[in-house]
Amino acid sequence: MMGVVFTEFVEFAEVRLGAALPDAVFNPVEHYDASVLLGLVDRVAARHGTNAPAILRSFGVHLFGRFVALYPVFFVEAGSALELLAAINTEVHGEVQKLYPGARFPHFEVERPSPARLELVYHSELPLADLAEGLVRGCIAHFGDDVRVTRTDPPGAESRRAKFVLEAATPASRRPRARAAGGRA
Repeated sequence: MMGVVFTEFVEFAEVRLGAALPDAVFNPVEHYDASVLLGLVDRVAARHGTNAPAILRSFGVHLFGRFVALYPVFFVEAGSALELLAAINTEVHGEVQKLYPGARFPHFEVERPSPARLELVYHSELPLADLAEGLVRGCIAHFGDDVRVTRTDPPGAESRRAKFVLEAATPASRRPRARAAGGRA
């Protein structure tokens, strides 16, 4: 797992949750075992009086915002959360792979049965479906879309597989597009 996720988690834990992790120092471009992240999550959850899935979901929302700040070029073409998430395997992961050639990603089965509905099935060797859910919710918040998310986990998946169904109240193709800053009304 890329070190940037670890460095962002340490900052998130310290700034957002007040859980200092002074012994957790990572290089953003190095690779680390995911078990290290899960150990940090467990430590923070215990200190914060909550559970690891809640910490991972909250971190996922935060991490999406950091990705937008760190890599804005990945987000300028997408007009909605559904549009961006429909291209997660090809465009998003493909572009990140150019920056971090050794990066490994979960795989998403993507189905778009209608403009207002997107179905994502998360597959990973890592038990991070809660982080994926947070990233999905962070994406929706970033675009300001009115999207309902339903998650189901198959029995025995142990957070390595989950299905997310996203339903937009108004399809992006029918919404007025946001104007660029400084544009005329």
